[in-house]
Amino acid sequence: MGYTSETEKNLKRTVIKILFTITAAIVSSLALHVFVYPSDFVPLGLEAIVTMLQKITGINAGWFNILLNAPLIIYAFVRLNKNYIIYSMIFTVISSALIIFWAAIGFPQYINANERLLAAIFAGIMLGVRTALMLRIGSSSGGADIIAAMIQKKFQYVNVERIISLICLVIIGLSYFVYLDFNSILLAVVQMFISERAITMLMRDTRHAIEVKIITKTPEALRDDIIKNLRHGATIVESRGMFTGEDNSMIISVVNVGQISELFNLMKKYPDTFVYYTEVHGVRGNFRWLKDEEVK
Repeated sequence: MGYTSETEKNLKRTVIKILFTITAAIVSSLALHVFVYPSDFVPLGLEAIVTMLQKITGINAGWFNILLNAPLIIYAFVRLNKNYIIYSMIFTVISSALIIFWAAIGFPQYINANERLLAAIFAGIMLGVRTALMLRIGSSSGGADIIAAMIQKKFQYVNVERIISLICLVIIGLSYFVYLDFNSILLAVVQMFISERAITMLMRDTRHAIEVKIITKTPEALRDDIIKNLRHGATIVESRGMFTGEDNSMIISVVNVGQISELFNLMKKYPDTFVYYTEVHGVRGNFRWLKDEEVK
């Protein structure tokens, strides 16, 4: 029974990863076909080179995307995690095929010379969603991401994100010689900025919380208030004041954002306490007791 259950879980994870990959490929291909190509600016990474090649030759970018990604994927398949590369390969094939397909059927494009900024904004959002979906399943959208993964494996302490961003900015600058338009460079930078913001927002956990650290001499009394009133757990760490040399305790707890005012009201009962807090971007595990659960 245990083997069957584990097999079912693996199958479910695989199906979810495939659905995420297909969704990311659809979103990516639409962003490029509808917004990027008709507005004459480049997206990020290897897709920027692909876009410029399409502009120069008139050959659909989907063919160039497969051609340029193929050697990278083959090489990375030997060097990197196989699952990581398999889903990158699936994404590349599907997104490239869809780019060719949208052009073949004459799928509508956003063509508005006076509103190219809107094209850059929506392209940035959609490409950010694309990348976030692939990151969520532990894979990538190919191109520059694969290069970054290979660099990271060889030079673990190198800031790969900074290197990739620099490469992207250089390619964006070179795109001027293809489009002969400074607006194209500015639009690409806007798209890059929005894409990065979208990725950051989507990769953040939805369960935002606040980590609270309380220095006190009465940890047991505070324990009752935190557990019974806020219905959160806490960790007590014995500590000593550097200036006074006196023994005290540090209570570490994670509470909901909306409970901060409630926590401060509780702290009024303990004037000798020192409290500081920071934002937590994600929480996993048993975060809070439900109303019908007994607090011990």
